[in-house]
Amino acid sequence: MCDIFALSAGVNYTAQQYLPIFAEKGRQNMNGWGIGFFRENQVLVERSIEKVYNSEQVHDSFQRLARIVDSRIIVSHISCPLSGGRHTAHNHPFSLSFLDHVWLFVHVGLVDRIENYKTTGGPPIEVDVYSARVFEYLRDQLVSLLRYTPYGSLGRALVKSIRNMLSEYPGRYSFILANESVLFAFCNFRQLMLLQESGGAGSSLILTSIKDGLSEKEWISITPEKNTLGKLLVAAGPDVLYLGDVAEGSLV
Repeated sequence: MCDIFALSAGVNYTAQQYLPIFAEKGRQNMNGWGIGFFRENQVLVERSIEKVYNSEQVHDSFQRLARIVDSRIIVSHISCPLSGGRHTAHNHPFSLSFLDHVWLFVHVGLVDRIENYKTTGGPPIEVDVYSARVFEYLRDQLVSLLRYTPYGSLGRALVKSIRNMLSEYPGRYSFILANESVLFAFCNFRQLMLLQESGGAGSSLILTSIKDGLSEKEWISITPEKNTLGKLLVAAGPDVLYLGDVAEGSLV
């Protein structure tokens, strides 16, 4: 199973403390990796099909990026063979521009039939992997829902988009969707682990799918509840704006 990671902070931050641990703990996923971040409101993504962990050490380029990347939002994905990617372009994060922002997206899970989805809301992601179709579906839903209500709630629109997606394309979803200042995370089958911490350089929020977290500190488990559609997290900087269940017909 693939693994995902995100850092959200109020100021530019590096993930050098946690990204190498993320790579080491996710080392069974040997099909490639990617790191996405923002610089001056522009998104930058680096990907590789090489193993993230080999010869008892983390990939050199992955370690270098962990040291030098500084951004309010950092997102990473480690791929497994089941993800279907065989080329660098297949690896997450994916990026799309919509609603006046550039967005990053990473996903783990299995989804029924969504590989046949044809986007209607903008240019497609030119790779043949189902996670790209998940991202396109969410983009199309959000653009459609907010087209005539530009001052509507992005969170409410995302909840409705998730409900529609689960109805049309049932499956297992754990994803992170983020722009330069806000981060959304959703899971309906696999727990995510959350850590909020303060340091000398400021406060940050760390999120990962790695079981038990990335340190000995007290991580919070975000676990989907039975009889709900899943769990949704909304964060800005180091602050959790919303954390709760997504139920049929619910709004954030």
